[in-house]
Amino acid sequence: MFKKVVSSILLAAALVFVAAPAVPVEAEDYYMGTYTDGTTAYLVSESIEITSRSPYTFNCLVRNSGNDLYYSFYPNNGSPYYRNSEGYHGYVFGGESPIAANIYRFVINNY
Repeated sequence: MFKKVVSSILLAAALVFVAAPAVPVEAEDYYMGTYTDGTTAYLVSESIEITSRSPYTFNCLVRNSGNDLYYSFYPNNGSPYYRNSEGYHGYVFGGESPIAANIYRFVINNY
C-alpha cells in the first residue's frame, strides 16, 4: 500500500514538471561583423519582420555603437537587395557590404 502511494506521488510530481511551461527565450543581439569605420554591427533579433519567404523579404534593426540602422531586404532583378536608413544600398552578395550579406544569411538560416 505504501509503495502505491509513493508511486502515485512521484508520478504526479513528474507530470507537474513535464507540464510546466517552458522559460521564455530572451531576444538577443547577434554579432554581424565590423563596418569599415571600425564600429561593430549587432542584429537585434526581436526586430526581424519577415514579409515573405519566397523570395525572402524582411526588415530588421542593427545596432552599432549606440546607433540604430534599419535595413530592408527585398528581391531586385531576381537577386537579394538591401537598403539601410543611412542611404546605403546594393545587392546583398555584390561584395560591397559584408554586414548585409551576414544579416541575410543569418535570417534565411534561422527564420
